[in-house]
Amino acid sequence: MSLNFSFLADGEELMLPVPPLPFGWGVAQNVREVTVNGTGTVYLPGDPAAFSGPLEALLPAREYPFNAPGAVLDPYYYIQKLSKWVTGKKIVRYVVPGVVNERVVIEEISYEERDGTGDVYAKIYLKASPPLEAVTTESSAGTDSGGRSEPETDQGLQTYTVVTGDCLSVICRRFYGNGTAKYYNALAAYNGIKNPHLIHPGTVLTIPPKAQLGVS
Repeated sequence: MSLNFSFLADGEELMLPVPPLPFGWGVAQNVREVTVNGTGTVYLPGDPAAFSGPLEALLPAREYPFNAPGAVLDPYYYIQKLSKWVTGKKIVRYVVPGVVNERVVIEEISYEERDGTGDVYAKIYLKASPPLEAVTTESSAGTDSGGRSEPETDQGLQTYTVVTGDCLSVICRRFYGNGTAKYYNALAAYNGIKNPHLIHPGTVLTIPPKAQLGVS
């Protein structure tokens, strides 16, 4: 199965023209080192740390059988878009459907032409940028959690106004305690959203009870 790699910022989606394989992502923490008399050095869990890693991407100047559908055959189209987000200090949503859905900053981009084809080889350095707001649990849905949510009817419908940095998986985790694909795809379908990975600040979502969402 082919994977799509997208960056979302300012209400715009930029999908890389060729999957940057191999690729990966992860989590990190600041491990604490403690010296205990008679035991020696002990390592203890610490606060979460921002994970970082590079993507190595081919930006083709011509048609290849492995190009993603709709690929723009101008490598500098992608370089200019990404560079604009770097210089604009934008927080970006990095999405590989079903695999990664993270808020990140693009720390650096480097790129070069190598073989006279016009193709560009780019390295995109990403660093996780989790929200600074406190984590909100399902039981606190309807309180101030960055966006706005208000009870809608006696049947349990609520509304939520999307704010910058939101994504449907985080919103589902907030209201249903589960941010997996079946939840955010169901919420997208309920609200008539065609691309569940692209929502815009100011959009008002209807949040139905789990029973009405149609997931089990």
